[in-house]
Amino acid sequence: MGAARRFWAPQAAGSRDLRLDAAETHHLLRVLRLRPGADIEVFDGAGSAFSARFVGVDGEARCLVERGAALPAREPGIRLVVGVAVPKGDGLTAIVRQLAEIGAGAIVPLTSEHSEGRATPGRLTRWRAAALSGTRQSGRATVPPVAAPVPFEGWLRSDLAPARWIASPRSASGVPQGTPGAPAAGGHVLAVGPEGGFAASELDDAHHHGFRRLDLGDRTLRTGTAAVVAAALLLRQAE
Repeated sequence: MGAARRFWAPQAAGSRDLRLDAAETHHLLRVLRLRPGADIEVFDGAGSAFSARFVGVDGEARCLVERGAALPAREPGIRLVVGVAVPKGDGLTAIVRQLAEIGAGAIVPLTSEHSEGRATPGRLTRWRAAALSGTRQSGRATVPPVAAPVPFEGWLRSDLAPARWIASPRSASGVPQGTPGAPAAGGHVLAVGPEGGFAASELDDAHHHGFRRLDLGDRTLRTGTAAVVAAALLLRQAE
């Protein structure tokens, strides 16, 4: 079923009779103009997806849905957490949407020495909406959480997955190169810097905390390009 007929219903795994929220109801009724009896798909954002049928509207003008059989969740074989430097403007919105589409397990906006972007509460709301949008588009059933922005140096010292990667051109650092192999128990974590790159001291700090360089060649890539390409390379190893 196409992405247009997929609807987020957080309670889907626990109830057969579902009630969509206002935003999902608006999309079903006003955008798609579906009628009772239409076949749709619902996902709970936590890993479960189901076939479903739109049965009507309740007294509060919310769509009522009858859940059907479980569907494949279409999740990758590893959990990949992507820490990505906040770019200028609202560029992270598109990056989050694309990372959600290709299978990222969680997204952490980072601030670093060369960061150009700023994080505001409104942008965090948009980033989380973009994660839901990417999940809907891709056919996944898990919406990757988007954390509040944190400093890169503090993130390095947090409880990260054992397989640690940093997207960097060959010429940018002394961080040793690694080669992704079999999926690592405990998952993978990927760091992607701003378009100006991580500072030398930040790269040294990453190396000290077990990060290996994921080689993206000699070219300087935009943050969004590097994030999606590097994440796709790591997720591909699990297929």
